Amino acid sequence: MTNEVIITRRDDHVLEIELNRPEQGNALTPAMAEAITTALRALDTETRVVLVKAAGADFCTGRSAATPAAGTRATALDLRRLISDPVLDFYQVLREIPVPVVAQVRGRANGVGCAIAALADVVVAADTARFQVPEMNHDIAPTLVMNALADRIPRAALARLVLTRDAVEAAEAKELSLIGVVTGADALEAETERIVTQLAKNSAATVRAVKAFLSTAPETSFAARKELAALINSVAFAERFR
Repeated sequence: MTNEVIITRRDDHVLEIELNRPEQGNALTPAMAEAITTALRALDTETRVVLVKAAGADFCTGRSAATPAAGTRATALDLRRLISDPVLDFYQVLREIPVPVVAQVRGRANGVGCAIAALADVVVAADTARFQVPEMNHDIAPTLVMNALADRIPRAALARLVLTRDAVEAAEAKELSLIGVVTGADALEAETERIVTQLAKNSAATVRAVKAFLSTAPETSFAARKELAALINSVAFAERFR
């Protein structure tokens, strides 16, 4: 499917979502978030992996937020419904889909771009990519982005990104655990394809089992993880051989 904001392709058990506002740095609009959410909620049972990428030089330079109509008096609840909830709901859908998400990042990943990277399971970034949370430059508290980053990177790294507003290069972003793979810009497509192709070759049961464990285990005790590992593994094997 192609429209003015995103392009989606389905091929060989892969759902590819491409942000498609290159002239605006792929800044996320409410329409883009809605379109991506719709695509993710429509995953079929044979999808093994979702790839999120972007057209043009930058991955995502932030978002174009909805604002109250001129002359209206908006309460805190109105602003939450208009601005916060749609973004947080989008983040939740991206985090909770039952298959791995791979993000391919080149250029700038600012604000929501950082958030999307943090919500992915594997990020493949060009060595020229840069990650930044610049909202405080505009006196905006970036708690929505922080919510996406909070369980991906250590507290000190989160504070550094948010409070200093520094742009972090890909090599350092990897050290901070924000991203997983750094490669030369000329090898970005090949490295992304290698990872996505590997996942597409697995059974749906196996990739969904791994994603379920990754989504649940960090918040549980060792004893609970033991039971969870046994249960998910058994279910995955049963699905493969039924």
